[in-house]
Amino acid sequence: MRQVFIFIFCICLYMSTAGYGYATEVNGQHTWKELNQTTDHVLQLVKQEKFEEAKQLLDYFSDGFIQLDFKAEGFTMNEMRTITMTFEQSVEAVTAAEKSLDERIYTVTTFRLAVDALSSEHHPLWLQSEETLLNQLALIKQDHQNGQPEAMQHRMNTFLRHYQMIRPALTIDLEPHLLQQVESQVTYLDNLRVDGINSDKLTAHIEMMEADFAKVFERVKEDSADPSLLWVMITIGGMIVLSLSYVGVKKYRAEKGKVRMKE
Repeated sequence: MRQVFIFIFCICLYMSTAGYGYATEVNGQHTWKELNQTTDHVLQLVKQEKFEEAKQLLDYFSDGFIQLDFKAEGFTMNEMRTITMTFEQSVEAVTAAEKSLDERIYTVTTFRLAVDALSSEHHPLWLQSEETLLNQLALIKQDHQNGQPEAMQHRMNTFLRHYQMIRPALTIDLEPHLLQQVESQVTYLDNLRVDGINSDKLTAHIEMMEADFAKVFERVKEDSADPSLLWVMITIGGMIVLSLSYVGVKKYRAEKGKVRMKE
């Protein structure tokens, strides 16, 4: 029985991983997937201050992007506009001599996240910003409650800067009503500090943002869950249940046979 179970388990595992590997291989041949990897290489080159090489890769991206069949890819006008805008900003960041390294990295990271949002079906990179954004909101509230306006303004600037970095990716991945909700909350937060901050208003608004942002991130995570992984879990779980049931039935019959022999 043990050998049979191990054999069946291995077959199921092989089928799931083989199917997943085949899908990955097919997707890996997709031009858009290759362009997504190119943006990662561009970002790494910028971090290494190899701006000439980064510009060459951006030119390669431009050539590949123009050759794509946008209708077949299912790109919307909003998505194309977002990618084009962040691409142009990246070219300027890489080629402009007056740009600091931090500005270059920030701009190219924005481009990288936007392309990945359009390319990745499961867990886009911008989801990794959840902890940073929520922590910044908590610190803004804490500084405000502790009567530290300068520290709070600094935290606010950091939060807004990080939000603006992932914003193009959000315009691609979020449904319009969710994006509008997030945008309005961020705009209202910024207006609160400009118009003069009321303690109760700011605290209440940040707490609402913390809850709503957490829901948005969780919803995207659920929508982008890998179905192949779920299938593997269900298959393996089902085989374990069946095997345990079989062992239980066999043990029950054996015990029943012993009782009959004694009788």
